[in-house]
Amino acid sequence: MKRETIIEERLLAALRQRPESIKIYRSSIPRVSNVRQLVGVHDFEDIHDNSRWNPAKNFMRDVIGNMCPDIVLRSKLTGENRIYIEVKDIERLGYRHYDIEDSQVVRYFLHLLATTTKNPKDISRATLLCAPSRWFVDRHNAKAWGYFLEHFSGLATKFNITIGELHADEL
Repeated sequence: MKRETIIEERLLAALRQRPESIKIYRSSIPRVSNVRQLVGVHDFEDIHDNSRWNPAKNFMRDVIGNMCPDIVLRSKLTGENRIYIEVKDIERLGYRHYDIEDSQVVRYFLHLLATTTKNPKDISRATLLCAPSRWFVDRHNAKAWGYFLEHFSGLATKFNITIGELHADEL
């Protein structure tokens, strides 16, 4: 089994059983420090590596194409996707098909912004990256992730969307 798949399974178990234990580092919204603060008391459906995550397949095709976030949390209250989580083990952001400026997390953030609405009575919106702590300090990853945080945190904050990192070694 790929190590990334193991991380995804551990993360899904923690999301279902103890979201308060999943700490959010470098959160764009300082008052949000764990996943429980995002989901609150709301029920959600977790969608894992499944194309049904995107109910509007023809919308934003240039941005999202056939991409699929590793984990999506969909609100059972509104049916909206509220949290996108990309999981990495060793693969870099922008690796293979994308550059730093149009990495997976950039595309997922833009899709989340365009397809959801602010709703204080629902799960808060977030784009999160889950990886081992060492991933975030690797100079190539730190550059790409830092670019995303630097260029999108301000916009995310204006629309009450949390951007942050989850450390897989703490799950």
